[in-house]
Amino acid sequence: MARNIIIMDSSASMRRIIRTMIQATINDAVVSEAQDAEEAQGLLEDAHYHLVLFSKESSGTTWLEFAQKRLALPEGKRTNFILFTSSKKQDYFDEIKHYGIQEHIIIPCVPDALGAVIVKTCTHFGMRATRRYSMHDASASLEQGSNSFPAEVINFSEGGVLCELDTPPQLHWRTPAMINLEFNLDGATLKVAGLYSVASRLIVIESNSDYSPRRIRLSYRFVSVPEESKRQLLQVFRMIEKQEELIGQEV
Repeated sequence: MARNIIIMDSSASMRRIIRTMIQATINDAVVSEAQDAEEAQGLLEDAHYHLVLFSKESSGTTWLEFAQKRLALPEGKRTNFILFTSSKKQDYFDEIKHYGIQEHIIIPCVPDALGAVIVKTCTHFGMRATRRYSMHDASASLEQGSNSFPAEVINFSEGGVLCELDTPPQLHWRTPAMINLEFNLDGATLKVAGLYSVASRLIVIESNSDYSPRRIRLSYRFVSVPEESKRQLLQVFRMIEKQEELIGQEV
């Protein structure tokens, strides 16, 4: 999942410097720019952004109050904020914390320092719009045309699945796949079928001696889910949550 980031500052050259630093350290960053609070608010109202980096000079009380409201949204919808400034005045850092903004960075700084603050503030876990679940022995089959590829399910949600498999030469990971999931529910097998999906990320887990991928992890996003499959997935989620509640009572 890409980190959608806004840089807000009145100086185009400063925005360019910050953008270059981000792109040098954060591989999944998609960066937009705003020259003032009004433009940044417009971007945030039109699309979902995970993070805004803003300068002291480009902000004011109205902006900080707006940021406070964005920080109060439910996880998965909220926007995080980082102040960048050349000032070291503690009173302003204390003021922005009053509005819920916890992080700041003093510039100039090295790209790695900025990257570390961004990763700390904008985690992939916090970016997830829906919860992910994991179940022992869950499996999947990835179907492309007449080919079917078995895979181990690492985790899944109502929006997609992360699976792991040995790399078959016939698999075209950039081509959509029809995914069928299989779960063991109290000794009974539940099959959730017809999940039309597209791959969003590939990670090589192991390589062959010639450095070609031997085992991979593929993250798929569900594009189309039949109503019956939605109902079955909810059944699996509820069962996992019930088991977690029982474990919590025992502890």
